[in-house]
Amino acid sequence: MKVLSLILVLIGYCALAQEPLPELGGCWTASLASGQIFRGTWSTQTSRQNLNAARGSWTLLNEAGEIVLKGTWSAQKMGEGWQGTWTSRALKGAPLSGTWNADLPSFNGKTIHAMLERTAEREVAGFWRTRGYQGNWWLKGSPSQGRGQ
Repeated sequence: MKVLSLILVLIGYCALAQEPLPELGGCWTASLASGQIFRGTWSTQTSRQNLNAARGSWTLLNEAGEIVLKGTWSAQKMGEGWQGTWTSRALKGAPLSGTWNADLPSFNGKTIHAMLERTAEREVAGFWRTRGYQGNWWLKGSPSQGRGQ
């Protein structure tokens, strides 16, 4: 009976380990050196198997709050910071792609999942680049994200 109980506990643990973590998301803001500001939304769902990598989606909104671009992003922890790529699918025009990074020396979290959860409490910032353009970005998460984790 003890062996059967142990097997059932292990099966339950393995099933839990396979479940994705709750979706995280919020809004983002990015700037260009010229002062132009962009805004949109972001979301991701990290895996319990690799808390140091993430993939997600994002949107760029116009002044009326309508979606102008949709895209995807990915990231991985590299040393003390995070590096990633992003792509967009333009509703009109050519697709765009670029890179981004975040270096948070005061952040004590060890995973990208923890960094993204932190956005519910405080903004997280970084740097982006594409085709000769570059600027800063800020993520702000939904206050209800990551509860109970």
